[in-house]
Amino acid sequence: MTAVLQVLVQLVMFMHLDFKTEDGWNMLSFVFTVLILGLVVGGSLWIMQHLHLNMMIG
Repeated sequence: MTAVLQVLVQLVMFMHLDFKTEDGWNMLSFVFTVLILGLVVGGSLWIMQHLHLNMMIG
């Protein structure tokens, strides 16, 4: 959870991502970041769940 928050803070503070400009690049960058974060977090949780089910003893 804190890693996701850290990525979003870095996007705003260091990469100066804002939605005030008329270009669609900032919004596209934000959507891409959220998509990648969702894939990484969701994939990690999915892998851990399946490892837990496959490694259960008994």
